[in-house]
Amino acid sequence: MNALKKVLTPVSDALDKVCSVLIVVMLGLMVVITGAQIVCRTWFTALTWSDEVTRYLLIWSTFLGATVVYRHSGHISITFVQDLVPARAGKAMRVLVHAVCLALFTVLLYYSSRYCMKLNKTATALPIKMKYIYLCIPISMAIMMVHALLMALEEATKEVKG
Repeated sequence: MNALKKVLTPVSDALDKVCSVLIVVMLGLMVVITGAQIVCRTWFTALTWSDEVTRYLLIWSTFLGATVVYRHSGHISITFVQDLVPARAGKAMRVLVHAVCLALFTVLLYYSSRYCMKLNKTATALPIKMKYIYLCIPISMAIMMVHALLMALEEATKEVKG
C-alpha cells in the first residue's frame, strides 16, 4: 500500500497543481474576454464568439475546480455519524466514502468517454467539435479517480487516535 501511495502522491500533487494553474488562467481569460465583449459591444461591433468561449471556459474551470476541491476535501460533507462512532469505525467510514467516490468517478469516466466518442456536433459560433468541450468530464473524472484512490490509501494507513 505504501508503494502505491508513494507513486500516487506526486502524480496527484502534480495534477492538482496543473489544474489549479489552468483554472486561474481560464478565469483570467473569462474576465478579459467578457471585458473585451463589453467594450466592443459598446463602441464597436459585438464579438460573436465571446459568449460561447466564456461559457466553455466556465464549464472546463468548473470540472477542473471540482478536482482541486475534492483533493483538498473542500466539498460539503456530513460527518456527525463519523464523529459519533469509535475512531476505527470513523476511519473505515472515511475509507468507504472515498471508495464509493472512486466507483462513481469510474462509472462517470466510462459513460462520459463513450458519450464524447459518439458526439459529432460542432459548436454554434466556433469551428470546434463539441466532444472537445465535453472532454472535460472524462478528464476530470480520471483526475478525481487518482485523488480518491490516494485519499483512501492515506486514510487507510493513517494511525487511529483514541
